[in-house]
Amino acid sequence: MKSIQLKAEIRKLRGSRESRRLRRTGFIPAVLYGSEGEHLLLKIFKKDFSKIIRSRSGEYSMVELLINDGNKETSHLSVIKNIQHDPVSDLVIHADFEYVQLGKPISFIVPIEFVGTPIGVKEGGIFTPHLHELKILCAPKDMPEVVEINVENIDLGESIHIKDISIPNAEIQHDPDETIASIVKPRGLEVSEVKEEEAEEAEEEKAEGEGEKKSETEEKEKKQG
Repeated sequence: MKSIQLKAEIRKLRGSRESRRLRRTGFIPAVLYGSEGEHLLLKIFKKDFSKIIRSRSGEYSMVELLINDGNKETSHLSVIKNIQHDPVSDLVIHADFEYVQLGKPISFIVPIEFVGTPIGVKEGGIFTPHLHELKILCAPKDMPEVVEINVENIDLGESIHIKDISIPNAEIQHDPDETIASIVKPRGLEVSEVKEEEAEEAEEEKAEGEGEKKSETEEKEKKQG
């Protein structure tokens, strides 16, 4: 996945009052966490960050933070670790980033994109996704933007599981038997199938009864003859 650049500035003050002041001036308070527990207090432009989370990879994006400390600008590759939203307005009020090293594997959360129309859906079934994202372990350079899963061959009553897929140069950190998606029969379709089966059974019983009756008649005619 290609990284997206985001300008950031070091902030020296912390606290709710300072955070509110930053938001009023078009910034979002943020923190960059390092691998050893160290962290940097940052402020990022609300407008720029909003563009990132509206992109295809959204909050799963890999971000190259261009941090200005007042003297120089340094580059830090990171992933978005957490986004905090206002409970009323749903606006972003805080963001956390995690520093990553290019050659070091790290756990990522990657969105799933289902591809194709399942056979089961064409037959009246309902496509039911059980997972919308995957947790994978890989080097940053191997992180996919999305994980595409072809579901065209899933029939009625069938499912696709973690063990049925693979991601190049990445380890999927889920139980192999965990269900990703399935095709379920709608209630109406199940009732219809039951009625059809009952009708078929009734026809078979009727045919068998008529056959037995015919055999008895033929047997009587033979005896009379």
